[in-house]
Amino acid sequence: MLNAGIIIGILIALFVLSRVLNLFDFKGSVAALILGFIVAFLGSIQWLILLIVFAVSSHFATKAYFQLKKSRKLQEGVAGERKISNVVYAGIIAIFISSANFTSIVTRFPSFHYFTLFAASISVIASDTFASELGVVDRRVFMITTLKRTTPGINGGVSPYGEMSAILGALIVAVSFGILRGGTMDWFYSLIVFLAGFFGCQVDSILGALFENRGYIGKGTVNMLASLSGVIFSILIFSI
Repeated sequence: MLNAGIIIGILIALFVLSRVLNLFDFKGSVAALILGFIVAFLGSIQWLILLIVFAVSSHFATKAYFQLKKSRKLQEGVAGERKISNVVYAGIIAIFISSANFTSIVTRFPSFHYFTLFAASISVIASDTFASELGVVDRRVFMITTLKRTTPGINGGVSPYGEMSAILGALIVAVSFGILRGGTMDWFYSLIVFLAGFFGCQVDSILGALFENRGYIGKGTVNMLASLSGVIFSILIFSI
């Protein structure tokens, strides 16, 4: 009961904070609240905290250079807020992993590295967000599929600053995961989360260049598939 009370308190505080700081619009805030509830009760409070770390750190990345991004019409939302679609597509893989974790507990099936997979999925989104929000100010942009110069903000465009930012985003999630994981600190799992995040970010760029730019799939689908790729990457590492 104590954990449930703490979780509900954190979720309410998160909702209020998201409105005060304008992390999300109203529908996005409600979606984030629901996502947090699902993750916390199907996973654990550590999963929720990691989600909060991602949301807050990504917001700072979104707000960085905001006036410059706004002048180039490359900003997120009106004032940096994210919408319900951002929350849904970023969280759908995380929800599936949380559900698998809960199912394994209820059915007493052998447990898997679900928290690691959850962190990997979040690491991908964080890496991509940092790359997009911070890398967009770099004029040295190259299309990932051709390595030819292109314009900042285009799907599939990568830059030196963007790649360094992608590393930072994945690193924040990986280190936070390592701390929250508890027990004996084994940085091997954090390394997996970090590598999965950066790998998934590159997949996101490739999908954007090959499919999103041609109108075959939308940005949300790209984010979801990229997040899934990070999870698959992690599973393959565990299988070696």
